[in-house]
Amino acid sequence: MAWWWWLLVQLSVWCCASLVAVLWWKWATKPQVDAPGPPTLPIIGNILEFLEMPVTLRKMFDLHRRYGDLTRLYLGPMLVVLVAHPDDAQHILLTSKLVDRGSFGTNAMRTFVGDGLVTLDAGRWRVHRKLINPTFHSEILEGFLEAFHDGGLFVSERLARTGGAVTEVHPPVFLAAIRNFSSTVIGMDPDHLMPDALAEEEMSAAMNDGLTTVQKMIVRPWMQNKILLKLTSKGRGLFKFVKILENWAMQCIAIRSAATEDGAIKTRQRLLEALVKPGGQIVLPLDEVQGELVNLLIAGTETTAVTVSYALALLALHPEWQDAARQELKDVFGDGEDCLRAPSLADLGELRLVDSIVKETLRLFPTVPMIPRVATEDLWLSGGSEKRVLVPKGTLLVVLPFLTHRLPQFFPDPQRFDPSRFLEDRVGKEHAYSYLPFGLGARNCVGSQYGRLQIKIYLADLLRRFRFLPHGRREDLEASALSFSLNPIKPIRLSCVPLQTPCTKDHPQQC
Repeated sequence: MAWWWWLLVQLSVWCCASLVAVLWWKWATKPQVDAPGPPTLPIIGNILEFLEMPVTLRKMFDLHRRYGDLTRLYLGPMLVVLVAHPDDAQHILLTSKLVDRGSFGTNAMRTFVGDGLVTLDAGRWRVHRKLINPTFHSEILEGFLEAFHDGGLFVSERLARTGGAVTEVHPPVFLAAIRNFSSTVIGMDPDHLMPDALAEEEMSAAMNDGLTTVQKMIVRPWMQNKILLKLTSKGRGLFKFVKILENWAMQCIAIRSAATEDGAIKTRQRLLEALVKPGGQIVLPLDEVQGELVNLLIAGTETTAVTVSYALALLALHPEWQDAARQELKDVFGDGEDCLRAPSLADLGELRLVDSIVKETLRLFPTVPMIPRVATEDLWLSGGSEKRVLVPKGTLLVVLPFLTHRLPQFFPDPQRFDPSRFLEDRVGKEHAYSYLPFGLGARNCVGSQYGRLQIKIYLADLLRRFRFLPHGRREDLEASALSFSLNPIKPIRLSCVPLQTPCTKDHPQQC
């Protein structure tokens, strides 16, 4: 018996020694770059920099303050270069050669959203993107305005129930965005598709927990093991939410497959129509169709919910801009009996200030906070200086728009909320690529115009019905966690006071 124990101990020692040797060899042969960064430790690199979870905007601002527009990090032996300057963002994102996001982050996201545009490798991504691009054509989006207005009314009804008491704004906006996604992109009645396993607040909390868990999986790769992940309460909660999303996607596919014909011939198809044909014929493998529906559901709803939440919080903290926006809405919609009508494209075109508020919100808190790319060849970056740095092939490049958007040489007094930056007389005064809230280049956000329209209509509907009062500080917004979208660590809570105007008095049911 002792002999077997001795053999087991010897085997364990040799396995551990072999593992350490491999890790040490990988560390000794790691790629090098002449860029500043924090001191490293053997084998683990800079992982201790991210010991405190979640990783927030403040952490990345601190790294940028210490090391500049090009920051070198090692996550184990893997070289990561953080990129902030728009010259480098342009060089990285506007080339067709650098479209692969790498496996380091996408493996974690794939656990959450499956295989789709967000997570696919470059080869399969091109196939999916070619199929999906036409489903977000402007001709289709014009037909979604009424549905977006219904979403705005849905949120308004939920907020009106509070009677002006302090409440979280993310849950009702998130649920409204999901309903809109079902009725527009999917083309089905949301009342027949909405998952009933979670309440409104639970869905919002599950989304935030999922984003936080994905971030932890990225920084701590061993957590990407599903067995280990399921041992944690957050992991079990993530898989429960993922199962609900997957069931929703399969239900959409089943309903579409049961159709016998497409009906009237359309020049433009919606997403589900493009991916699944009547009778059940699918243009992609079933798991990829399911993954694409979940990918776009998450990307098209969470980003809307969090952007509207940030915008309302900023307007509550800056009542002068809230009043100015409300005056613009009054100028466009009037104060007669139809003042609460659904916005038309012509109305939206006149809402220049509301549009600039959306843009300024996305400058401070961009929809796409991190844009990863794998360097498929050696390339030169500058960090905005005359000295160029050679970045070796295989490096994980991470463009950080929230840093780019706050560079003072392009946006003076960058921490200040100032929508006037985006009014007509300021257009073209900044670097052409200093503003990229939805990404840039071939792999930018496919639904960026969808999101802009929806956010603008939601704000137009809500600001005509409520005055928003703050219940927090600007510093609370900066304490936002980084994942494939931003999410505030401290929930955004506001007092939503119904407006008493001749218009709303005549339409109490819409307030």
